[in-house]
Amino acid sequence: MIASYCLHGLNAVYLKKFGWYRIDPRGNKEGVRAEFDPPNEHLAFEIRNEGERDLDGFYSEPLPEVVQVLSSCHDFKEVAENLPDAKGAK
Repeated sequence: MIASYCLHGLNAVYLKKFGWYRIDPRGNKEGVRAEFDPPNEHLAFEIRNEGERDLDGFYSEPLPEVVQVLSSCHDFKEVAENLPDAKGAK
């Protein structure tokens, strides 16, 4: 069985008063509160299940492991079977 995980990138902006602040471009909709409310972070979805990961830090480029999987796989199933491990994720 394939886990229902996905790779998702967030945007981040540097706010002089607060530092780096992550923004979720999925925005608000019914059941989702992804508001711009510094310094409070409101991402569209929280980590809820064992195995989900949220990487620490901010990256100006996609991680090479992510690019490799997305570039080499032919469909969703193949990507899901080859998701890179989130070492150091919280």
